[in-house]
Amino acid sequence: MPEAKPVGTRNHAPDAKNPRALPPKIKLCGQTRLEDVRFSLENGADYCGVVINVPSSPRTMTVAEALPLFKEFGGKLFALTANADARAYSEIAEKLKPAFFQLTGDETPENVKTIIGEFGIPVLKSIHLPASDESSAVVDPAGFLKTIREYEEAGCTGFVLDVKSRGMYGGTGMTSNWILAREIINKSKAKIFMAGGLKPENISEAAGLGSYGLDLASGVEISPGVKSREKIVSLFTALKGTS
Repeated sequence: MPEAKPVGTRNHAPDAKNPRALPPKIKLCGQTRLEDVRFSLENGADYCGVVINVPSSPRTMTVAEALPLFKEFGGKLFALTANADARAYSEIAEKLKPAFFQLTGDETPENVKTIIGEFGIPVLKSIHLPASDESSAVVDPAGFLKTIREYEEAGCTGFVLDVKSRGMYGGTGMTSNWILAREIINKSKAKIFMAGGLKPENISEAAGLGSYGLDLASGVEISPGVKSREKIVSLFTALKGTS
């Protein structure tokens, strides 16, 4: 994954031999306001995410609404889509020029190949894990690891482990199965962002899972799409103790 320029006060000294030895990359997702993106990046976030044309998300924006965010911070922004068509990808690529696409829906490895081939924009794929309270049974990570390998072969730059619920492809505030997530992270060499129910109160524990990055939305919000400055500061204060 291309490196963002260091922001904030966290240490991002390169470690080519073991990228997971670094502090995790932080992505604050579901952004809708220019001032929130600016505050997020100035206070330690490496990336921010903007949901584009996903009707099931309360944080969704149109391309026109998102344009000011991408004009100012496009090099650090993910464009999140779900089951978009070719015309939608083309419009996002041409007008917003995101640093990354994040595909959160039911897109196939073939879709990934097509997007990378046509637009040359790196792609991350969301992988949906069961929520922590959905089942007490042990879930075999083999199927998830196979899926990750298939998307890697198609050209995926990285992955986001998240929770799908009530028709929403992420940003549910539900915590994923961390036991399963740890196994996937430990057994895969892919660059994986951990998401699902992360917040300042559990971010230190989440950092201990060893993922490449941590991805938050509702955990740093006042309401869907409106970020809390207090929670963002609390987040990075908590993370300082893990680096």
